[in-house]
Amino acid sequence: DPKRSWHTDRGPVLRIAAWLSRVSAALAKLGQDLTQMAQTGIDAVSLGDAGASSTMPQKQNPVAPASLIALNAQVQGQLGVLSASAVQRDHRDGAAWFAEWTALPQLVLGTASALTIASRLAPQITTNATAMSAALRDSLGLINAEALSFALAAQMPRDVAQATTKALCQEATATQTALADLVSRDHPEIDIDTLFDPARQMGQAPNSARGFADACAQQLGE
Repeated sequence: DPKRSWHTDRGPVLRIAAWLSRVSAALAKLGQDLTQMAQTGIDAVSLGDAGASSTMPQKQNPVAPASLIALNAQVQGQLGVLSASAVQRDHRDGAAWFAEWTALPQLVLGTASALTIASRLAPQITTNATAMSAALRDSLGLINAEALSFALAAQMPRDVAQATTKALCQEATATQTALADLVSRDHPEIDIDTLFDPARQMGQAPNSARGFADACAQQLGE
């Protein structure tokens, strides 16, 4: 006995549904990123046993990631139905309960399906370090523009540093000249070997990623 009118208090059901929706949204984020990273021309990851294309033999369709995205759309829709049906009339609203119990099972099944798909997909994901590195190096070095503006700001006012960086980026794009070459020409005091080395521009990201992976592994082990 909860000592309250549980018939009209749908809070517990909504809390469960909200938790499931957050899990589903996290899996959809995984699906969205993998879909983009696996695109032809990007090829940052391989999804293993991906779906085949009916007309393009060389193509691998990201069926599993797309399923995570689609399932999340359904889950979020069912959450909306549950939220609307939580407004109960009088002491017990039969119509609202009907709406709730058509939505909740689908929300649970949708999230469970997404978890099943993700658990099968995760071990098949492999990264393409060569493609990732090439993407960083083949963009005229423009990805390092922010780092350049900070380096210049150590020598001049920040607004001047940003304007200088913008002008150099525009010249690099117009002339298809590597940004590092232009910086070496105009600002020889800048250490371009460090500034334009992708491995040195990752900051704390690698350590943070490894720490997160280790924490996940520890929790799974427990």
